[in-house]
Amino acid sequence: MHSKTSPSVRHPAFTLVELLTVIAIIAILMALLFPLFIIIMDRVRKAEATAACTDTVTAVRAFHTDYGKYPSALATAPATLADVIVGDTVGGAAAGNENLFNTLRAISTGTNTGHVLNPRKVTYIEGRNAKSSTAPKSGFASSGAYYDPWGAQYCVALDADADNQLTTLPYADFNGAIKGPRFGIGAYSLGKDGKLGKDGSFKDSDDIITWQ
Repeated sequence: MHSKTSPSVRHPAFTLVELLTVIAIIAILMALLFPLFIIIMDRVRKAEATAACTDTVTAVRAFHTDYGKYPSALATAPATLADVIVGDTVGGAAAGNENLFNTLRAISTGTNTGHVLNPRKVTYIEGRNAKSSTAPKSGFASSGAYYDPWGAQYCVALDADADNQLTTLPYADFNGAIKGPRFGIGAYSLGKDGKLGKDGSFKDSDDIITWQ
């Protein structure tokens, strides 16, 4: 009796040409989808910045309702001060925004050491901490400064002279006694380009402002 040898089984496999074709198709699809991905991420970041600016204005208004003044050591004597802007190093802000947000978050440090500006220790705004401590984005840095998705501090304008008018805004199209927004608090982000508006104005810029 002779033993029969089983025929060899051939497994299907990609040829080199087929493999290169698949790789080429994937590369083309990635090239087509990447710009769409960038657009989607930009929209997500803008939505995040818009929400953060809105939450900031809401928090400051709540603080003002409770204490009758704005949460900044620079705004304790409204009769002798002009409006105050914090966080906007491009537009010439007086200081970073860390003291403002440490006060709003009831953190005892800086000008709020000992909770002197927020003695009731009320937390008016919450948010996540930034992932990076060296280049913070999308959250609070270890200093307490609040950063937008592009790595710049959120800018906050306070009506420190209590005339219900923001007259020191760095935007040319919102500045001045007549054109200034008539309310006591505004917040803005410099946007993706990290620059103040476009040619000094908000129009056609990528900046995000709460008084739009």
